[in-house]
Amino acid sequence: MKANKINGTEWMGHLVMKINLCPRVGIIRMRVLLLRYMAMIAATCCLLLCVACGMSNAEPAGSPPRIALITPAGTGELAEAIRLGAEAAAKEAGAELITVEAFPSEGLTYAPSNPDFTAGQGKVKQEHLQNGTYLLSEREQAQVDAVSLAMEQGASALLIDPLSEKALSDIIQKAQTKDANGVIIPVILLNDEFPVKGITSVISIDNVEAGRQAGQAMAVLMGGRGRVALLGPDPVNPVLINREQGVEESLAQYPDIHVEAQSVCSTRDACWQAAKQLLDEQQVDGLIALQEPASLGAADELNRRTSENNGNKVKIVGFGSEQQQLEQLQEGRIQHLIVQNGFSAGYLGVNQAVARLNNQQVQARVTLETKLVSTDNMFWMDNQKLLFPFVQ
Repeated sequence: MKANKINGTEWMGHLVMKINLCPRVGIIRMRVLLLRYMAMIAATCCLLLCVACGMSNAEPAGSPPRIALITPAGTGELAEAIRLGAEAAAKEAGAELITVEAFPSEGLTYAPSNPDFTAGQGKVKQEHLQNGTYLLSEREQAQVDAVSLAMEQGASALLIDPLSEKALSDIIQKAQTKDANGVIIPVILLNDEFPVKGITSVISIDNVEAGRQAGQAMAVLMGGRGRVALLGPDPVNPVLINREQGVEESLAQYPDIHVEAQSVCSTRDACWQAAKQLLDEQQVDGLIALQEPASLGAADELNRRTSENNGNKVKIVGFGSEQQQLEQLQEGRIQHLIVQNGFSAGYLGVNQAVARLNNQQVQARVTLETKLVSTDNMFWMDNQKLLFPFVQ
């Protein structure tokens, strides 16, 4: 009985202890649940904060694609036509077009015929030097910097006329660095093309065929006989190499036309000096200027000779449709210009970018037509739209 009493007492003690412990266990459990709840709230807040931070650099859902057109600072007629075409296509596609200008340096304004600009274009900033050799010129670096700015502004596609293979390589490298959404930015080239991997599409003329057009036009002007010189070739520029090839292929069909040594130049002033030296030293009947500054430099020299009554029977065939070229064409100093449709380049460039962003099929290359324009046809309705797309 004593044992039973003892056991009963112990049982009662356990019961009392258990009763006393129950509230403590409940409190502990409540605290654990409370801590877990607070941890979940904290984790949820962190997750929402991270999402919010990530979305600050990404396009909001349902927003139109933002396409960047990289242009040189200051624009010529071709660049303006490209911009108009890009704007029209963006409007049709419901895309947003942003234009980012590439400024080579403070106070230096680009223009195709601005000798002050071309005199400084080879300058290289000290920070771009590496092991004593420069990586990019000021213009090239400005173009790469403009791409960086466009990407900071949320561009989802890039349209650009690259200045060089090196500049394009750097641009492609930047574009292939995935954006905030983990997407590689497509790059559409306008006018120029270089052997660089990673290009989404190229919108350009067939420069070999354009060279053939120029050679054929010169052959007709000369009656299939005479001496021709090429002004403004560039052995490292694929566009000019192709134009030169086309000219030589065309003129090879005329055994009585002799092609003189080439005069390499890339600025209006340098090409004027090259044309002056060429005409002083040799009898030349025709000049085929492979780029815009070359045609203007050649026209400058022929204007000088005419003003000094030195006589002038030299014919000029050039490439481009800048305003000063058209003025020289109207005045009879330039006989023919090979003209491309800048409006179409911009328009089709945006279309290709939108297709790529919508995961639709994209053409690796879109070839634009060229036209041979002279005073006989420059005021035709179709050519007016080609030469002056900004005039309604």
